[in-house]
Amino acid sequence: MMKHPMWIKKMTLQVESATASPEELNACMTGVWESLKTELYRFLLAQIGDRDRAEDLLQDVFLQAHAHADSFCSIENPRAWLYRTARNRLIDTYRTAKDFTELVDETLQEAHHIDALQTLSVCLPETLQALDAEERFLLEECDLRQRPQQEVAKELMISLTALKSRLLRARSRLKSKMMELCDIESNEATSVCCHRNMPS
Repeated sequence: MMKHPMWIKKMTLQVESATASPEELNACMTGVWESLKTELYRFLLAQIGDRDRAEDLLQDVFLQAHAHADSFCSIENPRAWLYRTARNRLIDTYRTAKDFTELVDETLQEAHHIDALQTLSVCLPETLQALDAEERFLLEECDLRQRPQQEVAKELMISLTALKSRLLRARSRLKSKMMELCDIESNEATSVCCHRNMPS
């Protein structure tokens, strides 16, 4: 594993004292962050394949580091801590895609599992845009934003039963569109098992 630069070690040692001021602790965290943020961004971009989303995740990692500014520079390996935090955010992103579509079988082998989730995560925004406006609205409000269904039904001036029926159809349409647009195939249980390689 690549070792973090010696100057980072020196900086962290300088603020290990309990007498360090909040300004010194924050300056140490910021210094380490500035030295590593570019490679962290490249790592996130390579994993998720979208510049805007990679920047959002990078900001999340920074906020995590900032929240621990008082102890960050006492960490034995700040670089490893930042990468671990970045990986956890990626896992959260993939899990969100999995939970939203209800397509991924949790018993799959890890390599196929992560590959399918990456495909879903990248393809999901495009697939939503391919749906009708009402279907997209229902999925975004009820599933992504997790608004109470009763509240959404009231806004649309329909019964809760009608909303549930429309939401079920929208989810079915989403699944069909993802199978079509994301180049995904199903296993025998109709869950996503892997994505097919596009012909060269």
